[in-house]
Amino acid sequence: MDWELCKTFVAVAETRSLAGAARRLRISHPTVGRNVAALEKQLGTRLFARSNDGLSLTSHGRKFREHAEAMAAAALRAEAAASATGEQARGVVKLSIGATLAAHWLMPRLGPFLRDHANIQLEIITHPFPASVRRREADVVLRPVDAGDENLIGRKIGRLGAGFYASRLYAVGRKLPERPDEWRGHSVIGFADQASNARLARWSDVITRQGTLVMRCSSQGDMLAAARAGLGICALSCLVGADYPDLVRVAPQKLSSLSDLWLLAHPDLVELPSVRAVIGFVTDCAREDRVRLRG
Repeated sequence: MDWELCKTFVAVAETRSLAGAARRLRISHPTVGRNVAALEKQLGTRLFARSNDGLSLTSHGRKFREHAEAMAAAALRAEAAASATGEQARGVVKLSIGATLAAHWLMPRLGPFLRDHANIQLEIITHPFPASVRRREADVVLRPVDAGDENLIGRKIGRLGAGFYASRLYAVGRKLPERPDEWRGHSVIGFADQASNARLARWSDVITRQGTLVMRCSSQGDMLAAARAGLGICALSCLVGADYPDLVRVAPQKLSSLSDLWLLAHPDLVELPSVRAVIGFVTDCAREDRVRLRG
């Protein structure tokens, strides 16, 4: 049986759409449709049915999925075993990391790593975050939670702190708040997407509850832009706020330990020289920058 057809089947089953599978596999939408049709023809049965929520598995499709996912796990182990026979780190490594950490922390440090590992093609995946290792969306993930239900291995490599920041323009002629009752009369920029920043959003709302909420933003990038424009005070990752000399730290004793940082990989991939090289690099960066990351 053609493994490419089975791989397409698994992607469609997980994304519930031909388009979603095409994006994941980086092939065309028509190719996904042809692969599914060819597999159904080989098996002599329908594997998918259309529903209001997209494509759903038929009873035969659900049974076949168990075997296809076992094949996917075996293919991953075979790929890892073949790649591990060489000592030189080479190949594509996909690293899933939050957009803020990627832009403000990892990117400025990547130059020496890329020069020293010319045979590694590093892919930085910031969306969707966190990407799934089990579905091969990523090989290594840096995220604020541990292995979860993907049976990954790795360890905590640091903690990420957050604080309140305002522009120097905003601070002119104002006494910046240090105690809860001093937030009255101050403009506050809050979180629009509280689900993705739940802990930080709750902390910000509690501390600033006596201030005046002037706007909410759905991303740290927009909050940073709003603060630098003098629109108010907002919570930012300390490594972001510290990068901008036009910002000042507000109530410096008010610091939230935003999250742990877990660096994780699939157990069948962790011994690959290329994956080991990326894990070692990110771990060393976090060790060297532990004070900056905590704020």
